[in-house]
Amino acid sequence: MRDRDHADEAKYQALVENLPAVIYQVAPDDDRRTIYVSRHVETALGYTRQEWLSQPDIWMELLHPDDREPTLAAHDLHNETGRPWSREYRLTANDGRTVWFRDVATLVRDPEDGAPLHWLGVQLDITELKQVEEQLRHARDELEERVAARTAELEEANAFMSLEIGERRRAEEGLRAAEQRFRILAEQIPAVTYVWHTDRQDDRTSLDYTSPRVEQLLGYTAEEWNSTADFWMSRLHPDDRVAVLARTLRSQATGEPFSMEYRYLHKDGRIVWVADEALLIERTREGRTHLFQGLMLDITARKEAERKAAETEVRYQSLAERVPGVIYVAQIGPGETGYHLTYVSPQLKELLGYEPCEWQDTERWLATVHPEDRDRVRAVDEGLAETGSFEVEYRMLHRDGSMRWVRDQAHVLTRDAAGRPTEIQGLVTDETEKKRAVRKRRDAERRYRSLVEAIPAITYIEYPAPDSPRDSRYAYVSPQIEEMLGYTSEEATSDPRFLEHTVHPDDMERVSDANARAEVTGEPFDEEFRRIGKDGRVLWTHDRAVLVRDDEGNPRFWHGVALDVTARREAEQALRLAEERYRTLVEQIPAVTSIEALGAPPDETWFTYLSPQAEDVFGYPVDALLADPSHMAKMVHPEDMDRVVAANVRAEETGEPFDEEFRVIRSDGRTMWLHSTSVLVRDAEGKPRFWHGVALDVTAHRELETRYRELEDRMSRDLRLDAR
Repeated sequence: MRDRDHADEAKYQALVENLPAVIYQVAPDDDRRTIYVSRHVETALGYTRQEWLSQPDIWMELLHPDDREPTLAAHDLHNETGRPWSREYRLTANDGRTVWFRDVATLVRDPEDGAPLHWLGVQLDITELKQVEEQLRHARDELEERVAARTAELEEANAFMSLEIGERRRAEEGLRAAEQRFRILAEQIPAVTYVWHTDRQDDRTSLDYTSPRVEQLLGYTAEEWNSTADFWMSRLHPDDRVAVLARTLRSQATGEPFSMEYRYLHKDGRIVWVADEALLIERTREGRTHLFQGLMLDITARKEAERKAAETEVRYQSLAERVPGVIYVAQIGPGETGYHLTYVSPQLKELLGYEPCEWQDTERWLATVHPEDRDRVRAVDEGLAETGSFEVEYRMLHRDGSMRWVRDQAHVLTRDAAGRPTEIQGLVTDETEKKRAVRKRRDAERRYRSLVEAIPAITYIEYPAPDSPRDSRYAYVSPQIEEMLGYTSEEATSDPRFLEHTVHPDDMERVSDANARAEVTGEPFDEEFRRIGKDGRVLWTHDRAVLVRDDEGNPRFWHGVALDVTARREAEQALRLAEERYRTLVEQIPAVTSIEALGAPPDETWFTYLSPQAEDVFGYPVDALLADPSHMAKMVHPEDMDRVVAANVRAEETGEPFDEEFRVIRSDGRTMWLHSTSVLVRDAEGKPRFWHGVALDVTAHRELETRYRELEDRMSRDLRLDAR
């Protein structure tokens, strides 16, 4: 028995030590003294297990400065209450890296007197997920900038229409040309742009505009989508319809921006997730909302990745935290040196703790700037008329007294007849974490001067070359190519074989075939492939290009966008590896593991997962056990049925673990003893999610106990006979 106990202990130890997470035990005291830590701590943070155990306060010392105070306060609170611990924070690794962790722990108590023994917890590395989320947040902020810039340009065009007849005609011609350029741009970017009228009178036919990209997103042509005013409502996912319509009515009534992620039903029946952002760009003379302009992005892949990541990481889900960014618009009156803010986005409250009214003019805003930076920031503002834009980093004082580093970027939207700025637009982002992590580094990112060069991707214009499809005759390549591949725009446009020289050799044939097919047919080019940077780096790009034609249908140029999807590819690869590790771990242990849905009747078992070992233990195929909820109950020995059912009912009603030994009858008629345990798994809010179970074949153990009792009875009888 002792040898078997040692073997069981070794198996469980191997299971814990090989999990891709840090498993630990800490004392329930204020010092959080470590009693045990798994060897994965060396992989995650670079410290050996001995170093971790020999320094009682190492966890507190390695907490990121910004996370230390709230994390320790939460730790003290959980020590006092004994409630389960669940928190996200950062630790500093041995090599200086900052590593994000999701830490979940429960307090283990003495089963007899309930005294706390130790905290048992799991730390999961979520650094890669945090990086992906940050990229998504930056993309959304840049989309807001594009919408604001588009609004300003339309207002400027409308102002010119009030000039005299000759000027009006020239302005109209310029406006039509600008609208044509923006229409081409709006219809070629990898997103659906739309215009939404709120005060239309005739509901039979929609007066709205939707770019043709909607067909690629949802399968409907723009004409089908706009055939009736409420067609889009009929394609909303039933579970999202009420929320989306409520948010739409609220924006329509108040004029506030529409921002929501929800689901549509594709024409072929698929579910498509979209991120929908819309801003009010026009009101009626009476002040009612009239016209919204919006953008829809396909975020199905991200949603699917988030879902799979949540299931793989022991069903814990990390909630995305938005990086705060404050958008503002300000007007400058004639002869004035300061300006009046006409709009400040609500993120101001989250970033610095102030209300928009407290940033109403220059002096009130400057009062929140750090005194040592105030003169420098004022000088930058006063030079805006000559520079046209600025990008500056400085410190600001939070309402609670703390200091924040921010990056302030602004440019002139409009000027008067004398060339003096009348309106500016800017963005303030929190750079505190970046400053602390990279103290000696300063980003000198260039302000984008057009909507095309603001997106986080390489945009390009390429001349059609059906006679030499391997050549890439670039007429224009945006500056982002230097950041992504290390080449300048001039290097890309001057080399006819630039695409061939930078595509990974293993992908070259596929890309060349797709490029040739697009050149011949005029169909869009849409491929994911690897590119080799100037420094030898290999990165994945998603390249989409469409052929733009003139009014007669003649090809003019290819308009393309190349996105860096390396992080997504690496995240998908990491997800596949994590799934393989988890499945290998579960399916190799000498026991049957299962996941069971809640609410099953006492004589049924609603399995959603059953490991392959079930067929060896019970003699029935796994598919048969999954298909028939009553199959498990039919195998239970009749003499044990009432006890098993009663224990099952008690567990369902109380949420307490199920732990019973009982007999089952295999498919070959043999009777075996089974030790079955199940625990109720809950989410981060404590709500029940499913039962997680483990079943062990203890027939040999039971038979050994039976032989031992028979031997003991025989010896007792012999001793009584000898005594006579």
